[in-house]
Amino acid sequence: MGYLRGLTHGAIAGAILALLYAPESGVNMRRRVSRLLGQAEQMMAAESGGASPAAGTSGRRAAGGTESRARRP
Repeated sequence: MGYLRGLTHGAIAGAILALLYAPESGVNMRRRVSRLLGQAEQMMAAESGGASPAAGTSGRRAAGGTESRARRP
């Protein structure tokens, strides 16, 4: 069980580091992550036999929305 936990923690740490050092802007990265999470939700819903959530109604705010943009002088 310890090996599996270490493997999982290593994969999570690697994913976080990859996102931090990615050569994309934050807005583009948030959009891509949001899209991938939406696809994962749809796949999980399809596997469980439930209805897949409609686009944009999953409860998360839009990644490119005005709420997430920092104002710059």
